Amino acid sequence: LKSALSVVVQSPRTDEDLIRAAQIVRRVEGVTRSEAMSRDRAKDLLRNYGTDMGATLDALPVPRLIEVGVTAGQTNVKTDIEKALKAAGYTMVVDDHSRFTGEVLRTSTVVRIVAILALVALVVAAITTIGFAARAALETRREAVSILHLVGAKDSFVAREVQIRFLRLGFVAGLLGANAAGVIALIGSTVFAFGASDFTSGAPLLNWTDLWILLVAPLVTACASAVAADLAARETLRDLV
Repeated sequence: LKSALSVVVQSPRTDEDLIRAAQIVRRVEGVTRSEAMSRDRAKDLLRNYGTDMGATLDALPVPRLIEVGVTAGQTNVKTDIEKALKAAGYTMVVDDHSRFTGEVLRTSTVVRIVAILALVALVVAAITTIGFAARAALETRREAVSILHLVGAKDSFVAREVQIRFLRLGFVAGLLGANAAGVIALIGSTVFAFGASDFTSGAPLLNWTDLWILLVAPLVTACASAVAADLAARETLRDLV
């Protein structure tokens, strides 16, 4: 959303002047695309507001718009476009969509916070489940643990064996989850690309650099499983003895 601007040309309003203004905007540093919107497309946009005004719409002074794409992170493009068009004798308004994008960004921030809290809750639940599983595994093998103690095995040895087992299980589970997440992300990116407009087609859902999280996830899962299993095993062994 931040990579798009709209230029409303108030005067002059002819098609030739609009095309020339689009060419001027295209030369501004940071602009990736600049296209003059036709009258027919502008009318179609107005019709999308929920009513077809028919002949009344044809009689209205339809706004002459230029659709502008900008490089992400550029902060002075709006000012530079205004200066370039004013120098060429145009009267216009440059809309950076800040009122609209501000609402969207605030909503996305709330969604992101909720997603992070859900992730934290999921991690806590997973670690708790691993702890219960480790405790149950030891309690069901109480006799085996007693025999190990009789032959001189210490609690640290038994806990380490439990830890290694859950380390492997956690790594396999993390690997399966990472593969599933990768497939879902690939499907989502493909759907997003097919449904993208001219403005959003240049903004991929994910970058290749985001794949690092899929590589790290199995390791994090394995370590969390091992730590949770070790703590639960040591506590259970104290109760068993």
